[in-house]
Amino acid sequence: MQIGYLVSDLDELVLVAESGYDYAETTPWVLDPHVLDPTRAGGPEERERLRRLEASSVSVPVLCGFIPSPEENGLMVVGPNVDTARLSAYVTRLFDLMRRAGIDVIGYGSGGSRWVPDGFSRDQALEQVREFLYLCADLGAPRNVKVALEPYNRDDANLLNTVPEALQLVREIDRTDSRLMADFFHMKLNGESFDELADAGPYLIHAHIAEPGRGRPQTTPEEHAEYLTALRHAGYEGRVTQTGNLPAYATPAEAAVALLQAARA
Repeated sequence: MQIGYLVSDLDELVLVAESGYDYAETTPWVLDPHVLDPTRAGGPEERERLRRLEASSVSVPVLCGFIPSPEENGLMVVGPNVDTARLSAYVTRLFDLMRRAGIDVIGYGSGGSRWVPDGFSRDQALEQVREFLYLCADLGAPRNVKVALEPYNRDDANLLNTVPEALQLVREIDRTDSRLMADFFHMKLNGESFDELADAGPYLIHAHIAEPGRGRPQTTPEEHAEYLTALRHAGYEGRVTQTGNLPAYATPAEAAVALLQAARA
């Protein structure tokens, strides 16, 4: 199992290397601030940032933050105002960027994009997510890009909140380019047991860990180790990205050491 660190700027890749993480994760707009504009693909800013990735000693094999400000950008996945053509154009643009950067996985959390409006059919909303994941699989397959559906806590999404719910949909879709991810942060906010990961192993292609916060008691190294052990016992040996502060550790380097030891125990 590899432990990575989420960066919001390519300058942070130095911190990732110095702290001892295995890799870095970032967001689409860090690779190209014009990612939402398909007419500006391959511009000078993108080329310079891809050059920096290639020159870095730290690999960046995965992205998160799939759909930024979905309502504002006309990229809702569920509800009465879904623009399939716009979604397709954006996903195509993003996946082409990922292919150029050598990035093969992106997490699909983006809870706002799948927020079911009051009075809208939840069954229809679930079908819309299914159609979106089929679209991603169709566009991702020829570009060697996979999407990992992320269960989201109930405060930030009202559809596909738990590991079993997301796992059921991924099983039904049954596409190798559309799989599942787990997140310590969302599981703790939901009060989910890590035992829920037991059946998910064959479908997991990514995972996250961060402090839930929001007035809850601070999590401990023992809880972090329990989460990583549950992933390992489920048969998952892939990447786990630290996506936010873990105050149980004094520094990122201390967190990296502790998480790596727990992941490989």
